[in-house]
Amino acid sequence: MAGTIVLATSRESPDLTVSDRLYADALERRGYSVIGAPWEGPRDAFAGAAAVVIRATWGYYRTLQAFREWTEAMARTTRLFNSIDLIHWNLRKDYVGKLETAGIRVPRSRIVACDAAVIEKVFAEEGWDRAVVKPATGASGYSVELLQRATLAGQVASLSPEARASGVVVQEFLPEIAEGELSLVYFDGAFSHAIRKRPPPGEFRSNSRYGPTRTAETPPKAVTEQGAACLAVLPEMPLYARIDGVMRGDTLIVIEVEVLEPALFMEFDPPSAERFAAATVKRLG
Repeated sequence: MAGTIVLATSRESPDLTVSDRLYADALERRGYSVIGAPWEGPRDAFAGAAAVVIRATWGYYRTLQAFREWTEAMARTTRLFNSIDLIHWNLRKDYVGKLETAGIRVPRSRIVACDAAVIEKVFAEEGWDRAVVKPATGASGYSVELLQRATLAGQVASLSPEARASGVVVQEFLPEIAEGELSLVYFDGAFSHAIRKRPPPGEFRSNSRYGPTRTAETPPKAVTEQGAACLAVLPEMPLYARIDGVMRGDTLIVIEVEVLEPALFMEFDPPSAERFAAATVKRLG
């Protein structure tokens, strides 16, 4: 055997997803033993691993300090994917501003305190009547809301404790979201596959909790190249990445870059699991 690779999950969802099971099977065909283990569980599950791949550590943002400590411990004792530097880069959504500075097209965004008066000032300065707000540290569409200027105070009052603790991203609303959000998946910088997530009527969020439809997508090369250009400005090339965005004409507007526990939707393109496994084994050398 080539060693053990641990796919990190969470206590709330300890089992491997259908997508990650395909990846595990592909690694096992390459001689590795693969197990899933919750990141908050016993550390013994990770001891001696050839690598730990963060896959479904959902809910980590509720205990952020503990998660930081766990990732740093893993980085000291094994190969961690993605790397600790990429994890630090992705934990807080101020990375959107860094992408913009590097020339990547992103929605107009501001990170501010979770305070109605402060957010109202952003609306006034930007000339917005509505905008998306999300915790500066968060995931899975948790506490993401569409704020209306007329009802802003009440909406802000109902935001989550995590939003109050981390501050919020106030972001330009993109009407193109009605046509669906593209999720572009890359392994070691190479485009692998894509899906389109369409929110249900009357909804703007495309996370799984809101009931989107998901379909495999074959985007033009010009679009996948825009996604690859986005990856090129990260601190280092991730083993795995998902870039979410919408199209405005021929331009990809990048909403999120996910290099920390993104769903990779390999069930929509099963051969992608082989590509992920091959990229992993290459990294392990």
